[in-house]
Amino acid sequence: MQKKVTLRSLAQELGIAPATVFRALTDHPNVTLSLRRKVLALAQKRGYQLPEHRTKLAAIIIPGYQLEGYSGLLLSPLLRELSEHGLHAEILSIHDSEILQDHIYDGVISIVWNEGLEKQWHEKYATPLVVLNAASNLREGIYRVASDEKQGMTLALDHLYTKGRRRIALVSPPLNNNPGAKLRTQLYQQFCSAHHLPCLPFYSGNMQKTAGEILENHPDAVFSVCETHAPELLYHFLKKGLRIPEDIALLGLEHRGFTPFTIPPLTALEQDFKELAKQAVQLLLHRINGEPSEKEILVPYSFHLREST
Repeated sequence: MQKKVTLRSLAQELGIAPATVFRALTDHPNVTLSLRRKVLALAQKRGYQLPEHRTKLAAIIIPGYQLEGYSGLLLSPLLRELSEHGLHAEILSIHDSEILQDHIYDGVISIVWNEGLEKQWHEKYATPLVVLNAASNLREGIYRVASDEKQGMTLALDHLYTKGRRRIALVSPPLNNNPGAKLRTQLYQQFCSAHHLPCLPFYSGNMQKTAGEILENHPDAVFSVCETHAPELLYHFLKKGLRIPEDIALLGLEHRGFTPFTIPPLTALEQDFKELAKQAVQLLLHRINGEPSEKEILVPYSFHLREST
């Protein structure tokens, strides 16, 4: 039988008093940062967690320092869902992830879509991790919740095709280390191949430049798979004198603060951020409690038909 990990056993292994271990785990100001890190590293390695009345802390890792677009849309329901389950949340940028070594968390949810975190996590931490719209690592117990990209891409592309559009351009974030963008592009390419359509992918940077490059290929529809890019593209197309949707149809990802209020209102595919947050927190709680759980949960998109297509 595996020996139970306690404050006393951690203290014996470190050669310090149990009270000092407790102070380090509860961020007492009289404990130096170097000692706190030693205690936390050992506690995480041994899988120790404070008694329930002392914990209830979760971390959310975000891609950077800006909370616009995807990150902002997902954070609100995620914070609400954590709070409803009695978990206090701390928001950390991926650039400040070393802070995870300075505190004990019950669990962590990452909304960083880039690859990498799922490969390195088990080498540094014993804290349960759930990833949202990112790559999983099932072998190390890192499970994922994601929007159902195949279902969503099929909804959008089928709509444009049934509207008679045959030169559909895809505008995507860069593919490097972005499994979601890679999958969307692959699904787009498969759709074009199956329907004998030309493949016109563009990887966005400056939207004004991207709009000009798109029009050089004479598309009759543009599908932008980013919450913030479609309204910018609409602006640049209108500025060039194009009629939407008569000259070119435009479809984007839903951002409720913008896409319903453009002129014309944008047809959009919407991720269900509330359901993504609910499923991610439920999965994290299962991981924290050591309960069996699904390893991958896919959440369907919804579709908003408006005047731009």
